[in-house]
Amino acid sequence: MGDPEQALVFTMGELEAGSPARALVVVDNLKKISMALGAEKFKSLLKTITRYVDENFFPDEVAARLAKVLGEFVDFVGGPAEAGGLLSPLQTLCTYDETAVREAAVASINAIGSKMSPEQLQEKLLPVFEFLANSQDWWAPRVSACGLIALAYSAWAGAGEDEKRKRIVDTFRLLCGHELASTEASRENPLVRSAAAAQLGSILGAMADYATKSGQGKAMDVYLSDREKHGHNVSEFYAGLLNDDHDYVKVAAVKSSAAVFRYWPLDSPLGQKFKACATDKSWRVRVAVAEVLSEVVAATTSAGALGREICLQLMSDPEAEVKHAIAERSALVAKVLGEAFAEDEIFPRLKALLLPLECTIRDKLAAVLMDMAGPLGKERATNLILTGGLFSLLCNDENTNVRLAVLNKLQTRFLEVVRVAGAHQADLFETLRPLAGSPNWRVRHSVLMLMPKIVEVLKEDEPDAFESKFDAAFGFKFYFNSENNEDGEKTMQSKYGKTINVLPWALDPIAEIRKEFAVVCKQVGTVFAGSAPPRGSKGGVWLTEKVLPVLVYCCSQKEFKDKYHQRVILLLGLAEIAGFLPEAELESKLGLVFEMAREKLENGNYVPSLRLMIARDLWKVSSHVSSAFLQKELLPLLEEMQKDEDPDVRAFAKSSQATITARAP
Repeated sequence: MGDPEQALVFTMGELEAGSPARALVVVDNLKKISMALGAEKFKSLLKTITRYVDENFFPDEVAARLAKVLGEFVDFVGGPAEAGGLLSPLQTLCTYDETAVREAAVASINAIGSKMSPEQLQEKLLPVFEFLANSQDWWAPRVSACGLIALAYSAWAGAGEDEKRKRIVDTFRLLCGHELASTEASRENPLVRSAAAAQLGSILGAMADYATKSGQGKAMDVYLSDREKHGHNVSEFYAGLLNDDHDYVKVAAVKSSAAVFRYWPLDSPLGQKFKACATDKSWRVRVAVAEVLSEVVAATTSAGALGREICLQLMSDPEAEVKHAIAERSALVAKVLGEAFAEDEIFPRLKALLLPLECTIRDKLAAVLMDMAGPLGKERATNLILTGGLFSLLCNDENTNVRLAVLNKLQTRFLEVVRVAGAHQADLFETLRPLAGSPNWRVRHSVLMLMPKIVEVLKEDEPDAFESKFDAAFGFKFYFNSENNEDGEKTMQSKYGKTINVLPWALDPIAEIRKEFAVVCKQVGTVFAGSAPPRGSKGGVWLTEKVLPVLVYCCSQKEFKDKYHQRVILLLGLAEIAGFLPEAELESKLGLVFEMAREKLENGNYVPSLRLMIARDLWKVSSHVSSAFLQKELLPLLEEMQKDEDPDVRAFAKSSQATITARAP
């Protein structure tokens, strides 16, 4: 296949075979094929592809893939100046009925156009745009033209080309169906109007970019409304689309509202038209308003009273879908509309939606309620969520997903807002303590993963007392203390219920929790240590004196003899915290790991699962032991395991030894 002519014949044969699978292989490898063919031969292939596209020869799956790939070929045809050959098949693909094909073709044309100069756009892109925009036989080309409107506008970047830009704006007016004859037959197709509505932001952005580059000197809303400059007041296109008689056109216009209100204030007449959509007879339109309100109030210069009115209207809507849509975004809305509005209006309504058990999105709303901490501020969030009992109520909800949503949000903004120090610390810790031993493993896991964040914030708030307070609240899940011995267990069960698991996470029956425990220990130790070197630091002492004995216990207890995945937690833990442990202590405990590696069953065979896990992870501790220990103990064990009967053990041992050798100074 070294001959380009043969490669061309073969490729054409694959395309002509009529097999979608074979055609897809060609399309997916078109870049490699083009390099093999060379520029001239590839242009011949491109003509053949164009002919097939014109004949609608390819099924939609192949056409969509081709439309996507062609946008990446500017450099393969000689650069933007030679990209006209790519636009020809893409123009035809823009006329296909299949949405995926059209959208891919439009995206590719935009990608190609972004590399062209204004002059090249005028020569090569505008004829494509005008063909699509003026195709009256079918709606599909005009839908595609909507997606190219911003690129077409940017083609006329010169100071003396106002009339050309006006023509593009007028074309967009026609696509929007604005100010046409009153007869239904003369109106633009609603699918085209919907596509135009979706592109309001792109054309406004292109117009604003030109205004900025040319130094118009006017306020942007005044500039975009200038009939003399553009031939039309572009804001009227938006207003007309919001008043369309097809719901999906209005929905598309509503979804473009954030882009519109980047340039117009919300308290303008346009804002009133947007507000009217919040009471539209169609619940789909109202849902669309709810979905974009947070973006609108963030984008506009004057969210103010009108933004609050719209928010309250939506949160009081008779349709559950509308209320849920705004509730899911209420924290984002509240962030803009202020703490007082968040406390007095949004929070009570959000809480009322969340608490009924029949609500289908309680987990999502619980997460939003936790996100409200930011807009509410520390004092309000503490009073409304923590000390008011709502946090405890949600953490003990019968729906596990609600509990998990609340716990997961503690790892993000919530604790940074409410902090840990203060009278509410007892409410927070007393709620989390029983959850750390919850019978539900997902809840236990979530509390485990929360520990580094809690100790980090606690250390910032109470640098002199954070260690003792952390140990008092959660120490029983990290190491053995008076709360998880026999008497302590009875006390804990009496206080929190008999289902509480008071054993440290290292002894958890769930492998994922045991594995993450080792990682979390390192993270907590790092916070304890601060900027000090790990060995000998406060974190090192905590891990050596308190956590390490638990890891050894997992390995050495007789009741765990046959629980190999439980016992290997010693190595998993050492692999994470080795840098914190005194060298002698680490080497001593590794001796127990080596004993496990050489342990045999009653039949005289090694334990394959133990050997495999040890061979896989032993390299992780190699940089923290002495050179003598490495040479006399660790490496000989790996060499021994490379002779194991199990091929996986041999492979992992070889890989570990190679890693250690590569890291050696």
